[in-house]
Amino acid sequence: MLSSRSLRYAVLAVATAFAVGCAPSLKVNVLQPARVNLGAAKRLTIVQTEGRKGARDFMIDELTRQARGAGYFQVADRSDEGIVVKVAGRGVQIISAGSGPAQTAEEIGLRIDVNDWDAEKKSEIIKGTDSKGNATEREEKFYEAKTVVSVTAFNSAGKAVLAEQEYETTGRGEDKDQAIGNAARSLVSRLLFDITPKYVQKSIRMDGDDKAQKPIIEVASSGNVPRAITEMESYVQTNPQNPAALYNLAVLLDASGKYQEALDLYTKAISLSAKDYYVDMKAECARRLADQQALAQ
Repeated sequence: MLSSRSLRYAVLAVATAFAVGCAPSLKVNVLQPARVNLGAAKRLTIVQTEGRKGARDFMIDELTRQARGAGYFQVADRSDEGIVVKVAGRGVQIISAGSGPAQTAEEIGLRIDVNDWDAEKKSEIIKGTDSKGNATEREEKFYEAKTVVSVTAFNSAGKAVLAEQEYETTGRGEDKDQAIGNAARSLVSRLLFDITPKYVQKSIRMDGDDKAQKPIIEVASSGNVPRAITEMESYVQTNPQNPAALYNLAVLLDASGKYQEALDLYTKAISLSAKDYYVDMKAECARRLADQQALAQ
């Protein structure tokens, strides 16, 4: 069985059955690692910032706001504690530990360096037509900003999952502050996109060929997957060589996030049946297990 910690990263949505052609399937939401995998950490701690103070404050506030809105990470600001980190290859060295407690295993430390944070006034000619179809031109004035920030993200062991990764964005606005704010908000969004795991909807095909299993599949269809598992386990006990029963139990466990147990049953079912989708669903389950393990590190 999965530990309670592993179950945090299992399927969170209730699986429901629906028809794809004549084949019943379970639809589930699974959590997949982001491009930059932070493992099990769900707390971002800003330990050091460099650059213009107003820009640094904006980055801290915006990162906190957007992370809260996304609902995955919590952000803590410890940039005033005197912590100093230095990037060394794919790791960091703590030059000064500061005045607060040491970084925990559940935290990702962040160093944010603001490299560019400015806007300039620009204009462009907007061409169009008037109500009579005549060509028109007008000059539109605006501010265009560029924000460039380097981000270092590291775990409590000093491993840098991001090492001075540079993010650069541009933005427009009616005035300088608005333009810079738009650019900076886009930059923070890009950073969070890179590090935040995403829920992805997947469908897992069931085997509807054995009519005796139809009532159990209907139980799963109603959303009661735990009861369907119990009933399918009883069915398997009396029909241990029934490949559809073994496979469908694997699907139900797969949909519940119990991936290793599901893989063992997929293997048994495949040894008794040559159905191609058995192999395909096992491969997808293996990928889900790999994702779960990556998120639990």
